[in-house]
Amino acid sequence: MELDTLSELARLPTTFFPSPSPSSSSVEKPRIIAVAYDYSNYGDAMIAKSIHSDILRPTDDIRLVYIINQADYRNLFVSMVPSLGAGGVCNDLADTYLRNVVDTFMWEIITALNKRGFHNVSSEVLRGDPKEVIIDYCQAVKPTYLVTGTRGFGTVKRTVLGSVSNYLVRHCPCPVLVVKLSQEEIEARKEMNNKKKNTFTEVLAKFDYPQPI
Repeated sequence: MELDTLSELARLPTTFFPSPSPSSSSVEKPRIIAVAYDYSNYGDAMIAKSIHSDILRPTDDIRLVYIINQADYRNLFVSMVPSLGAGGVCNDLADTYLRNVVDTFMWEIITALNKRGFHNVSSEVLRGDPKEVIIDYCQAVKPTYLVTGTRGFGTVKRTVLGSVSNYLVRHCPCPVLVVKLSQEEIEARKEMNNKKKNTFTEVLAKFDYPQPI
């Protein structure tokens, strides 16, 4: 299913992310801001705090960078798409569907940001070691800065959040802003995370996934 056909589905609520600061629209030249994102409660809380703190502005060119591998795909989605688990479809076919899934949930996050006035947001879904891939990406794109976190609480085991941030601070060619969150701030995302899961489950149901052999 093409992403442009998803408009009839239930969208994430307007309140999924906070409104930006009124003064943040005064920047004349768009900044390229790379955001290391992992789709977890922590990643969502990191974006929300970045908006509250004026780290992310509506005039910015925001690039959500998501690092994946096949194991991460399966760890994250096997419970939602059982046919992609052990004994399911062949790897090539599973990879195609899983890539569609990742593209879809990134599109959902972009749509949620669009509702809050962030209209220049895109996603970069990349493969490989998070440390090296993000550094290579920043060398190529030359963002104003990279936004990352200090710890990840998501399902994906190999997350861009956590000790990886220490490596990025030391080796990244651009400034790195490490957003620290309290446990309370992460817990506050649980209600919104339920809304995200409900929306994503509906999107998944629209895909014609192959059945296990």
